[in-house]
Amino acid sequence: MLRFRDLEKISEKIGGYITTGHHTEDYLETVLLQLIRGGGWNSLRTLGVLENKRFRPLLLFGEQDRKTALAKADWPVFEDESNHSSRYLRNRIRSELLPVLLKEGADPDKIFHNFHDSDTPRIGITNRKINEDEIRTVSRQILEEEPGSICKQILDLHMKSLGLHPLNSQFLSDLLHNIDRKVSFSLENKEVWFWKSVSSDLYILPKTASYLKPFSYNSESFFLKWNGKTKKIPKNCEPSNDGEGEKILLGGIHRDVSEILREKEIPVQVRKMLPILKREGKTVLVCLRMWDSRLDDIRSDDFPQD
Repeated sequence: MLRFRDLEKISEKIGGYITTGHHTEDYLETVLLQLIRGGGWNSLRTLGVLENKRFRPLLLFGEQDRKTALAKADWPVFEDESNHSSRYLRNRIRSELLPVLLKEGADPDKIFHNFHDSDTPRIGITNRKINEDEIRTVSRQILEEEPGSICKQILDLHMKSLGLHPLNSQFLSDLLHNIDRKVSFSLENKEVWFWKSVSSDLYILPKTASYLKPFSYNSESFFLKWNGKTKKIPKNCEPSNDGEGEKILLGGIHRDVSEILREKEIPVQVRKMLPILKREGKTVLVCLRMWDSRLDDIRSDDFPQD
């Protein structure tokens, strides 16, 4: 945390971004580490190629390509002496657990891309003003383990990147108290919603974001617009939102839409605005891809693929 804090100061000063050497085996180690510590579904989407001005280009290359690039570039590799200590959980995962998984055929590259899709970055790397619609997440492990002073620095950096004001001490105290309780909660101030499930990271949702605004629908062209995305829907469907109380047929069972969205750790504020499609009064599609292009839409058993 201290290292990245100083690197972020430098990157802000020169208008740059931080590049690290993380690759897909590091990703797999991190996933296992977070799952062991009780991480939720979002643990599978950790270590994006570009997020919060941190760039990890080696995640885009396979093991052989990485070795070839390093050999041709003649870049020196410096080994951190702590990597050999069995005192740290990450090292035990790397030396004991990961070799077993690789021997059984686990493919870190494939696993990474399964959960990152094209890994389109949500945050630009230029000096332009960042779109207010951006979403931020903060690792639950950091907020649970670091002292309040470090948590405030991290949260205030995220708020600053959204063009918002830093948190006051009372609000921060309430926020960290809820995190310590390890419960689902939602807090708001004038500018932003903070939302977290029991196992998810902390979501920071600016109130001006497009995903917190109602969708628009053209009944003549059948185009549905929401969250900066456009979707053409079948003529026999009508868009709606707020799936509270709605059910959808999945695997022969009618399931509560709200329960499914809760399981997928979709923030409450987003659930209320997320478009759903109805046909003859029945919910047939939940438009999850309009929220996050890496997610699949939830389709009823009797609703055809696009």
